[in-house]
Amino acid sequence: MTASAEIRVPDDVPTLQRAIGRARPGDTIVLAAGTYPGGTVVPKEKHDLTIRGVDRNEVVLDGDDRRENGILVRADGVSILNLSAHGFRENAFYWVGANRYRGAYLTAWNVRGYGIYVEDGEQGTLDHDYVSGAADAAYYVGECRPCGATVAHVVARLSAVGYSGTNATGVVVRDSTWDRNGAGIVPNSYANEALPPQARTTIVRNTVSGSGRASVPVRTALAGFVGIGVAVAGGNDNVIARNRVVGSERYGVAVFPTALYVSFDPAVPTPGPPWRPRGNRVFGNTVTGSGKADLALASGAGRDNCFRANRVGWSLPRNLQTPVCPAARMGDGRVAAELTRPARLMVRETARRRRPPSYRTLPAPPRQPNMP
Repeated sequence: MTASAEIRVPDDVPTLQRAIGRARPGDTIVLAAGTYPGGTVVPKEKHDLTIRGVDRNEVVLDGDDRRENGILVRADGVSILNLSAHGFRENAFYWVGANRYRGAYLTAWNVRGYGIYVEDGEQGTLDHDYVSGAADAAYYVGECRPCGATVAHVVARLSAVGYSGTNATGVVVRDSTWDRNGAGIVPNSYANEALPPQARTTIVRNTVSGSGRASVPVRTALAGFVGIGVAVAGGNDNVIARNRVVGSERYGVAVFPTALYVSFDPAVPTPGPPWRPRGNRVFGNTVTGSGKADLALASGAGRDNCFRANRVGWSLPRNLQTPVCPAARMGDGRVAAELTRPARLMVRETARRRRPPSYRTLPAPPRQPNMP
């Protein structure tokens, strides 16, 4: 068996892409302090690699607002650790069809798409990361069943959405900070992506603050949910427990149906909301200071959505909470009228009303701790 090697950039090879070309499974690529252009691809055959920066704040991928992705990973078992990326027109760090991934101690800011984006991947972790100024979502784990993913000890700030989990089944989102994003944590179901509906996400011990209260870039089909701290958009059997959700512009925690698919072509009709959330449990949370309601359930939702033992000011409908689960509850028509309209209409309204800034204009984040 060949021993794993350490390949240093630029000492051993001049570029990260050439280091990937030389690497064998199990090797570690170490990036020296400096600025790199990004646009790097890890192809499927280059599995089980580690890419690590010597200093999280001094190893920077700069897309110059021209390149699409910082690092695009198509291989299983790839870890990206301890570095930063900004200025990409799509995503800073992107795993697609790649299992056994890890993204840790990463900083991403001011990207036109996602900060850290995992699509169709199983068994992975995102931890100790910091993302700000993402015009879509700071973190995305989606289109996977089962996902086997954990998002923990991360920070999302000043992004359109903190966490988006489209059609993701079995994600844990825990012990993290979601501050002044358009929307905070949004597990969601849409049929224009693979493997709907979304289900069985556990959202626990997070702090979600100021959702919809700051001016953020917005380039997402979820724009209609700006102002919601935790939004279960057409998902099933999710657990939302022991979180602190404060100061949301509209709703603290909201559960509501979503449309069959998202179309931005006016000639293509968006049908009514068939993804009817069911079996969601919302308990033990502290939800305060929301503009419209701390807890909300839309009419048209499915059965067995339960709200219990939450510390809140008010809810829609009134008396939404019950002492035991499951319990039958009718949703509120006003919440449904607001949140279940065609997605393209909500996106346009959000753009017109909020006039979001360019992702390029958000402040750079402060220095972040290095990986131990």
